[in-house]
Amino acid sequence: MNLLVDHRERHLKELVQGVCAETALAQLPIGDYLVIGESGATLVERKTVKDFFSSARSNRLWDQMLRMMKAEKVLGHRIRRRILVIHGDFMDYWRMIGYGREESMSTRWCQLMGAFMEIVYVYNTPIIYAEDDTAFKAFMRILIQREATGKNDKSPDARWYRKPVKADLPVKDRKKYILSALPYIGDRLAENLLQHFCTISGVACASIKELQKVPKIGKKKAGLIYKMFH
Repeated sequence: MNLLVDHRERHLKELVQGVCAETALAQLPIGDYLVIGESGATLVERKTVKDFFSSARSNRLWDQMLRMMKAEKVLGHRIRRRILVIHGDFMDYWRMIGYGREESMSTRWCQLMGAFMEIVYVYNTPIIYAEDDTAFKAFMRILIQREATGKNDKSPDARWYRKPVKADLPVKDRKKYILSALPYIGDRLAENLLQHFCTISGVACASIKELQKVPKIGKKKAGLIYKMFH
């Protein structure tokens, strides 16, 4: 992985010191950071809270968002992702400029949420919020790690989805399928329970002490399983 930092803002390189072995200054036509991988690049625009509001009022923000959205290549690298990072504390900024009254704060939050939705839905750019330098550096480090390992390209894990049981599934596997669908019991525990008790009714009738004899089941889990059937 390579990380290019816009040369016009040299302090940005200090913010990401140590997050990428190959970090260099470059003349980026758009964005503040360019994370370069084998299959393309991620363009990152960083804005302080103060700059976010001032650029929104002057329309500079919207011009930048449009250019980022339309950018297909930067310095010859194909852009695969675009991210806007807002760096700083909104409440600190509002207190600094004197928006302390409740009605004023409500208006400010509504304006901010409207701007966020414009960026996400109209300009198709996700927003990351980093409250301070530590949070921003952590974001950049994790972004580079995920890009390097391909985690940002993987399909969602169907962690809670259970495939419909096949009509020709053997009885033993049907028992395991039914038992593993219960709370606190997964595939492995269902298999252990059936090996020990042979049937679902055997599991349902077992006492807490009997359940504890099954591998991977302690007193707490045995109590939870027992309560499901009694």
